[in-house]
Amino acid sequence: MNKLLRRVMIVSLPLALAACASTGPMAVKTEASYYKEANEALKAGNYSLAVSGYEALESQYPVGSYTEQAQLEVIYGRYMQADYLGAITAADRYLRLHPDSPRLDYVLYLRGLSNFSIDQDSLLRRMPINLAHRDFGQARVAFDDFRQMLQRYPNSAYGADARQRMIHLNNQFAEAELHVARYYESRGATVAAVNRARWVVENYPESAAVPEALTLLVRGYRALGMKDLADQAAALMPAAATSKDS
Repeated sequence: MNKLLRRVMIVSLPLALAACASTGPMAVKTEASYYKEANEALKAGNYSLAVSGYEALESQYPVGSYTEQAQLEVIYGRYMQADYLGAITAADRYLRLHPDSPRLDYVLYLRGLSNFSIDQDSLLRRMPINLAHRDFGQARVAFDDFRQMLQRYPNSAYGADARQRMIHLNNQFAEAELHVARYYESRGATVAAVNRARWVVENYPESAAVPEALTLLVRGYRALGMKDLADQAAALMPAAATSKDS
């Protein structure tokens, strides 16, 4: 029995040693390998895999040659996944870590896009409501992101798109104020309706809501017996209509 046991041990020992060797520490991939694999996933549209790859790169190489670029790609990847809150968090982190980066215009733009996309959520688009008749917290944050980007980087390659999105948001802000003015007018609260309509004219002079706001002002001032102010508002209407059509 002892001879048999010794034979088994003699045979088993080399196998056990070989098994230990095969399950030893795995070689860590190079930083370039991490980046290449993540980049390939990004180009293929596999944003979840790409983000995981970039984050793994930073975990293994927190001060590597590709780390900062990987952090940028995480923002983009999360945005493309529609993980807008994740993209905003990643953007804020990048801004803290790299306050002097030459890519800050891009980061601010992506943060603005993420806030904009939260506000313009596809679920809302499928609902039978006017998007202007809702809370504008996130939209105002997006507007401020774009405004900040344009103020700091007026010649940015992303400036034209940011301006168009600001115009879109500005029109929605004005429409929201006009919606309230209509409500007040329908309830006979003429003074409140006039104040809201005047706010639109004074604060959103280039918005598409101005012609209707002026019409409401004319009606309101006439109802209040303020003929001079009604005439002044009426005099602005042709120019506002021309601006809207142009």
